[in-house]
Amino acid sequence: MSDERPIATPLPAASILLVRDGERSLEVLMMERAKTMRFAPGAFVFPGGKIDTSDGDVDVWADLTNGDAGAEDAAFRIGVLRELYEEAAVLLTVEANSLDPDLEFSAALTAEGACLNVADIVPFAHWVTPEPLPRRFDTHFYIAAHNGQEAKHDGVEAVSLRWVCPKVLLADWDNDRVPLMFPTRLNLMKLARAETVAEALKQARESVVVRTLPVVAQGSKGVKLTIDAASGYGVTTATSKELKVETPK
Repeated sequence: MSDERPIATPLPAASILLVRDGERSLEVLMMERAKTMRFAPGAFVFPGGKIDTSDGDVDVWADLTNGDAGAEDAAFRIGVLRELYEEAAVLLTVEANSLDPDLEFSAALTAEGACLNVADIVPFAHWVTPEPLPRRFDTHFYIAAHNGQEAKHDGVEAVSLRWVCPKVLLADWDNDRVPLMFPTRLNLMKLARAETVAEALKQARESVVVRTLPVVAQGSKGVKLTIDAASGYGVTTATSKELKVETPK
């Protein structure tokens, strides 16, 4: 009988790169995770989270979005906008709206007569947690232009929200001033190829999103995590400091 643990099914999840044109360059909204978090403490991440079953309810969302609620990635688009609102208080709707905080998300949208702007968020990346890990996620990344609303953090999972220039944050990571996870760093590198929101959205629309499944191997120097060069990041191997951030305490 084999003692190998069965491969865990990845849970659906989504993250969003919310971008704006800053005074000097393109900026993206980042969350700073609390240092008390078991996973990736203190790391800078994009807003996002798990997709709820309700995010894929076509009957609920057919009249609450400006896209096809039955599309293949509809639940991911709806879920990532819900997470953006819950984690950063930014609501991407077709028209400017404010929601009743005491109501469940879809009910609040219905009460306000609001429509989620799922049509204008653009697929950016797709990462799946390596197979050996016990808790896995199938994460779709999207990019969207900021609508000007003030971003506010919840003070629990995130201790701050910051608009940052991707190149500056990458330099801070390189100089050990901020911790980043491997997918976060590589998606920041990809985003840094653009100088403006218009350019970033254009590049995302014109690029092919490759499903990236990192491979974990145990070598003589420890754990090694790599991705296929076809993912298009120009980097294929995670650094030891990234692996340290991603290892649960």
